Amino acid sequence: MTKQEFLVRYRDEKLTIGAAYVMILDKISDASLVVGCAYDQGVWKIYETGERGGHYVIKEKDTEDEAFDYFYELVLTLND
Repeated sequence: MTKQEFLVRYRDEKLTIGAAYVMILDKISDASLVVGCAYDQGVWKIYETGERGGHYVIKEKDTEDEAFDYFYELVLTLND
């Protein structure tokens, strides 16, 4: 799914990622407790940050559809 399709689905399904996390979809952030998906250096990166900041890439995908399909599954595991 595309980023826009993900956002519609996220809203329509009333998903959440927990009170502690923030979702960022337009850039890679090093802020604490972020999950995100962003296009960076020619690939889509699904990433997470820890409590003390600093990101680590969970998975890299070549297309937006693959990236947001994977990110959607990740969000489902964090849904409270």
